Amino acid sequence: MTEKTTYKSLVKQMAEGGAPIAALALATAAGRRRRNLERLAGDIRFTGINELLVRLSTVGKAFAETPELSKLTFIVKRTHADFMRALEASLSGYFSVASDAMRDVLEIQYLLMDFAINPGHADDWLTTDDKDRWKRFAPSPVRKRLQAAGVVQFGDKAESKDYKGHSMGLHLSPVPLINSADGIVPEHSWLNEAGYWEMFDHGRGLLRGLTMLIEKAAPGSHAEVEIKKDMPSFVEASRQAETLKQVWLAIQEAGVKLHEGDLVTAGNIVLRAMAGSGILDRELIVSAGGDDAVFEALIETMHRLAESDEPISRAAARAFLSIASDGTETDGSSPEGELSSNS
Repeated sequence: MTEKTTYKSLVKQMAEGGAPIAALALATAAGRRRRNLERLAGDIRFTGINELLVRLSTVGKAFAETPELSKLTFIVKRTHADFMRALEASLSGYFSVASDAMRDVLEIQYLLMDFAINPGHADDWLTTDDKDRWKRFAPSPVRKRLQAAGVVQFGDKAESKDYKGHSMGLHLSPVPLINSADGIVPEHSWLNEAGYWEMFDHGRGLLRGLTMLIEKAAPGSHAEVEIKKDMPSFVEASRQAETLKQVWLAIQEAGVKLHEGDLVTAGNIVLRAMAGSGILDRELIVSAGGDDAVFEALIETMHRLAESDEPISRAAARAFLSIASDGTETDGSSPEGELSSNS
């Protein structure tokens, strides 16, 4: 590659050739991708996502070799592409793209479950005309059948909120959303992390849907052997992603308590979440309760984390510092600010 054909030089040529706005978008995404890779170098989330992609590839091949499943092979390939898209978008800072990709995986998961509990539905879905397919297999009727069968519980707050959030993010609405389609998210926004826990959340759901279908349609097949192999890296990466997600949820919960004027509860919520995720040493938190010097050390640690490049640690530390100052911080770093400003 010559100096004139590097990515940076080609983008510069684009800008000088009459497309400066397009060039800026590409350069910004490339810079974000590089910095995120530097920040996450060696992180298990990449090993975990890779393990998921390998599993989808092997299961897809097993589908192709299994008569009862072969006609649905293209669906497995599509989910593989969805995760590739979500990974690239998360690294480049386009959370809304990653979220839309995971919405597709979510719909596929539910469709696979429907095929599992209703023998014949897969063939119907494959062969019916477009009008009837939409009438019978659009997201709404599929969800109703799954709810009636007790496969999913849309009354469950987490599951219902997840589906609603994806729907609101995908469809145009006058309601402002945290996962807006405004483009690349701010440099230190917690949304730079959200794409990963989305991939692991919906990766688990997809594996569940695939397992249900395989067990029902092709028990004892090579596909069943493949889908049930251990995935240690995926499991560990998924666990770590979930702890960060819980910290983010704790910031929201603390924001509610802060709004109610309950500073002590708000602070404890954030501290417990940070300790549970390993962001903070639990002993430091316990000792800080009865020792002024240790409390000062805790505050100093929080200030350091508040300026770090880790989005969730940064957001949690800023939320705690706002609470510790009686909620009087004015730099947008309150729990509410962390959620509304994406700072």
